[in-house]
Amino acid sequence: MRSALSFFTFGLAAVELTNALPRAYQAPSRRSSVNILDDVLVFDAPAFDDPANPGNTLVQLQAYVSSRELSLEPLLSGISGLLNKTLGLDISNSTDRAAERLALFGTIPLSNKDVTVNVNGCGDAASLPPTDSGMAIQNLTIGACNGTVSTLGTVKLTGIDSRNTNFTVFPSSADGFGVISDIDDTVKVSHSLDKLLLAKATLVDDPVPVTGMPDVFKSLAASLNSPQFIYVSASPFQLYPFLRDFIDTTYAASSGPIFLNNLTTTSLTSIIDFAKNDGIFEYKSAMIDRIAGMYPGKKFLTVGDSTQKDPETYGEAIRKYGDFIACAWIRKVDGANNTDARFAAAFAGVDPSKFKLYTDDEIPGLADVDVAGGKCS
Repeated sequence: MRSALSFFTFGLAAVELTNALPRAYQAPSRRSSVNILDDVLVFDAPAFDDPANPGNTLVQLQAYVSSRELSLEPLLSGISGLLNKTLGLDISNSTDRAAERLALFGTIPLSNKDVTVNVNGCGDAASLPPTDSGMAIQNLTIGACNGTVSTLGTVKLTGIDSRNTNFTVFPSSADGFGVISDIDDTVKVSHSLDKLLLAKATLVDDPVPVTGMPDVFKSLAASLNSPQFIYVSASPFQLYPFLRDFIDTTYAASSGPIFLNNLTTTSLTSIIDFAKNDGIFEYKSAMIDRIAGMYPGKKFLTVGDSTQKDPETYGEAIRKYGDFIACAWIRKVDGANNTDARFAAAFAGVDPSKFKLYTDDEIPGLADVDVAGGKCS
């Protein structure tokens, strides 16, 4: 959804001209804990066996700490006018929904904040290193844990802070299967190739799944014996609450952590550079490297589409990791580059039995593929 950010930057440009964007926050010189004036978001997290300490569990924890949200009224006014003028999209009757989905863009990241969490059923509290531009991420031990099903994590707050700041931890064994899936136009209809429809899908419309994919993923959850589902998108992390709600409700049988791209800046120049940067291949390849580091003994099914760089990313991952990627599925989206030449280049040197290109008509049949038995189509 890198294109989703591009139309958003037009609105940012409009409001910055009237000094409506927040100034960059000057980080305090000392470390401090999250307090009642701060907002903290801890992302749902994958957990895995600690190779250095058998019996202990590691969690890859990521948190974002920010100031309270600023008013988005000037921002929405700028976006609304530009979307109407450039795309013919009127969001004047949907400003509440747009404000909710864009809320994290109206926060100021805080540095040098310490985030400590407890995870139900696990022995140790875990503390992240101080935030840098609002964000902190690290593999942390949470000690011995009971059970292998998803469990609740809670941020430790001060005694006067009565908020409940929770997240979900998704543990998984060192072996077995996992599923790495793109989101936009793979499991969710985003219309990445159409700016108007993309803007509507991001700001206004109820999210819609790609027809048949919830049933396919539910089938995979059963046939692969509760695999570790991980959703990887190049969308900015500010859309996390929106995307998490969609996955948790529409794909409840196959929920899992969501990896999104970091955008922790209030500089318009940096935001525009981020939107224009065609680094999706590099970003998604890095996320597969990250997953391989957590679960080197698993086999993964990768699922994506042809609108951006999924074929190239998954082809390279197969060449790099071999049987770590058991199979790659690519949805051929109407209007995308679906030429034989493109797919031949993307999967050059890859055994044709290791990937499947499918149309929407073929989606129901994906549930019958014996991925666990080594089949890809």
